[in-house]
Amino acid sequence: MARGAGGPTARQLTVLDFIQRHSRRTGAPPTVREIATALGFASTNAVACHVDALERHGLLERRPHSSRGLRASEGARGGIPILGRIAAGTPITAVENLEGYLTPDPFLVGDGEDTFVLRVQGDSMTGDGILPGDYIIVHRQPVAERGRIVVAMVDDEATVKHWQADEDAVRLLASNPAYPPIEVRPGDGRQVEVLGVVTGVFRKV
Repeated sequence: MARGAGGPTARQLTVLDFIQRHSRRTGAPPTVREIATALGFASTNAVACHVDALERHGLLERRPHSSRGLRASEGARGGIPILGRIAAGTPITAVENLEGYLTPDPFLVGDGEDTFVLRVQGDSMTGDGILPGDYIIVHRQPVAERGRIVVAMVDDEATVKHWQADEDAVRLLASNPAYPPIEVRPGDGRQVEVLGVVTGVFRKV
């Protein structure tokens, strides 16, 4: 099927990403109602409109007369989702907004399972060769070894830094000396968690 003019919207791509992740996790595509519930749609009609648009763009195939008949097309499968931007500097409010897909060499990323891509904003990690505008490949996981470069959430803001967790504090360290550490100590009312570990960097030239 030919792709529709103008390309899919970010919300449509979010629906597609959920369909793919649900299919991998459970072995079956989600129903329209499950999509609506998981992504916070007010009605199944809104989901149906996005599904129709994805089908027109050639990114989704639908088996008729089946509530679980949604399937990503060959053109959409295998790509790693680009989930917007991430701060290499002062943390920015984290909004998981699907911008598209990246299809790197499988040698670099394996099967791509539990992997996503973020676009870097800021220069706090230039000492590691991560520059503004670069795309970082991130493997989703809730823990990280000391010193690894991670995507971390501090309260409701996300950043990319070196992870250093000790008994007295969690420290997120930049590789640009112009940026001081971000420290989160027990009892200070702040929350910090690892969203994933950075496994690679891509740069447009």
